[in-house]
Amino acid sequence: MALKKTDRDAVIDAALHLFRTQGYHHTSVADIANACGLLKGSIYHYFPGKKEIAVAALDRVIAESREKIFALAQDPEMPPAGRLSNMAEAVERFFVGREGGCLMGSLALEVGDSIPEFGERVRLYFEDWKTALTSVLSDRYGPDRARELAEDAIARAQGAIMLMEITKDTSVLRRAGRDTVALLAG
Repeated sequence: MALKKTDRDAVIDAALHLFRTQGYHHTSVADIANACGLLKGSIYHYFPGKKEIAVAALDRVIAESREKIFALAQDPEMPPAGRLSNMAEAVERFFVGREGGCLMGSLALEVGDSIPEFGERVRLYFEDWKTALTSVLSDRYGPDRARELAEDAIARAQGAIMLMEITKDTSVLRRAGRDTVALLAG
């Protein structure tokens, strides 16, 4: 049986979509309320303001990424190449068909460190991603080179996500994933 989505969850869902497609500064609490079918005043029952909504949205992205993507790096049933392949496929599933690209990448560019709560979460997200990739690549490349390769793979994926959003061509993200997986090929 599926769990019933709470109004709080609906607010976060709407905010995620709007922050990805319009940006943080161009999204108002009224926009979020309209998108989730609540009155603006009802939003304040769950969150004191837009910043707190964004923090909850970022926390959700971090939790989902940890569960659906980054945890795949630790799968003891899979060899390293399989873990890397599963992560690349999970990244693709996470971003393909999702309007607006990567919320973390977008907020890093739009807000930077001007809102410390956002900057902390954006850094945590990318550090989680880097740690997951590094753990898979370390046996082959050693920890220092694995960390560099992980950073390069993340930069490539982020660029691919941005380009995919602009061109609507998903093949660029698929290629980025294939090239990451190739780091452990034969």
